[in-house]
Amino acid sequence: MADAYTRIADAIVPSVYAQYSFEEHVQSLEIYQAGILFSDPSIASKLSMGGRSVDMPGWKDLGNDPSEPVNDDPADSIEMKKIGSRREVAARNVRAQAWGVPDLTSILAGDDPQKLIVKRQTEYWQRANKLTLLGILKGVVADNIANDAGDLVRVTGASIVDTDIIEAAYLMGDRADKFKTIWMHSKQMKALKLADLIDYVPSSEQGGPLIPYYMGLRCVVDDDIPVAAGVYTAFMFKDKAILWNELPVNTEGGPLEFDRKPRQGHGGGVTEMVGRRHFVPHVPGTR
Repeated sequence: MADAYTRIADAIVPSVYAQYSFEEHVQSLEIYQAGILFSDPSIASKLSMGGRSVDMPGWKDLGNDPSEPVNDDPADSIEMKKIGSRREVAARNVRAQAWGVPDLTSILAGDDPQKLIVKRQTEYWQRANKLTLLGILKGVVADNIANDAGDLVRVTGASIVDTDIIEAAYLMGDRADKFKTIWMHSKQMKALKLADLIDYVPSSEQGGPLIPYYMGLRCVVDDDIPVAAGVYTAFMFKDKAILWNELPVNTEGGPLEFDRKPRQGHGGGVTEMVGRRHFVPHVPGTR
């Protein structure tokens, strides 16, 4: 794909008194506020030696063997049990994005788009990381369907009703009440609202926004949710369901690097900006 720069045609050339205005991005970033993500400081130390991924060995829980009665027979020894282990793998992600601004664009627009690009880095990377997370979750679901007969996926077709979320939760059996959040598309939310199934609870902050809940589940609505052939995927989470570690960008240019190209724009000059992020996302229990 050819490089793309912010050209004169992409900018607004205002009159003398007009100011450049910026329209806030409409996508929801509530997934970052819902308590789903957590960090593990030990991950950074494990990745300090390099490598594309980090192994995270751990112990399985003790089994469900019933306890046994004791006796006074010295020759009767109780059978020993063992604890199992598991091996998880998290992938290192080093990602980048670039923007270019010709000087003439700034002159004719009466404002500097470079400042806006710098200012919006945090919001941009939140949205970009969200798309990365959705890609990982799609992979987890696809793996469950391919290798475990979809035992953790509730298929509802193109519809959603109140019982679907209950049925989905109880795929986890007696752990169904561990779910705290559901991440869904606005069309799914609309169906639940039309059925009068959504409650609104004030946030803890005084005068804060009302947070939608369905049967005790916090609802996060986002139209970046995967859609295929009219079928919308929703994800249910317990608290701290996904590990997300932001790591230092240890390249020479750092997290945001500028490069001047004075001959481009036929001598008018172009400033190129490259943003970078280094992070480790991981869904516990997966490789």
